Amino acid sequence: MSRLRRVLDSVRGTGGRAWAGSVEDLCYDGESVRERVELGEGTRVVVTTHRLLAFTPDSGGENYRAVELPNVADVRDGHEGETNLLGQGARLGVYGVVLLAVGVFVDFGSFVPTDAFAGAGAGQLGMGGLLSILQRFLSLIARIDEFARLIGAFLVLFAVFVFGVYLLTRDRVLEVTVAGDGDPIRVPADDDTIDGAVADLEVVLFNTDAGGVGDANDASVRETPPGDGDPLAGGREPNE
Repeated sequence: MSRLRRVLDSVRGTGGRAWAGSVEDLCYDGESVRERVELGEGTRVVVTTHRLLAFTPDSGGENYRAVELPNVADVRDGHEGETNLLGQGARLGVYGVVLLAVGVFVDFGSFVPTDAFAGAGAGQLGMGGLLSILQRFLSLIARIDEFARLIGAFLVLFAVFVFGVYLLTRDRVLEVTVAGDGDPIRVPADDDTIDGAVADLEVVLFNTDAGGVGDANDASVRETPPGDGDPLAGGREPNE
């Protein structure tokens, strides 16, 4: 978990007391632990003979989730962060780009008559003050493209800042994909443990490096002489 994310969590008060029990207390009758993978401070994944158990006491939402092993579809390295920042940054970026385009490609001074009331005197029908105000208003309209460039550039820079905050606050997580419509399980992990944790869980859950065992078992079956332990195997004549 990033340091900035820890600071934000402490300010928001999302932390709580850690569970003092053991994994064995959660096991059913006949269920035993096969693998434990420590991912950080209090976060770990445990694989039993029946289920995958994920402990995330420092994350938002549930502190513990369990999924039956047949429903575990994949285990991989991923990231998790404040996704609402992405939406806000994208909107600010779009608004900024639009304003920049307006400021660059539209010249308001070319079609706004900025000198329409320039020659009006103060004594003409007593309207000098009003005409002066209108003249200033037209001058402001003629400079809309300048304001659009300034505001657009500010919005683009602020959008970059928002994206930077997202990158700084997001965490590396071990993501467990659940079959069906179930939400994936995301367990925060340290950078120096995530790769080994993914590899260990893939071995336990999917037997990715156990090909030799299956080949040996197949070879032992092929080398079994016909008729030994198989009443339907050939090698004997009926009614012999």
